[in-house]
Amino acid sequence: MPKDTFYNLPEAKRERIIEAAIDEFATHSYHQARVTVIAEQAGIAKGSFYQYFEDKMDLYKHLMELMVEKKMSYLNQDIVKNR
Repeated sequence: MPKDTFYNLPEAKRERIIEAAIDEFATHSYHQARVTVIAEQAGIAKGSFYQYFEDKMDLYKHLMELMVEKKMSYLNQDIVKNR
């Protein structure tokens, strides 16, 4: 889970970090993905990344949680729509 400092960021900055992470993990395996690249693409210092997440795995797990939430929201809307 992200640290509280991540949730205290402006929404636009949180979204930049998430989008940069999605791009990096979409083009590289977990082991090949680099925090340095994510930080650069998000426009943050690498040290700042570690103020928001414990490590790369922490960020990766957060992305998985976001994807599950988005999928569940979509499925719930579809169920309600087709009742």
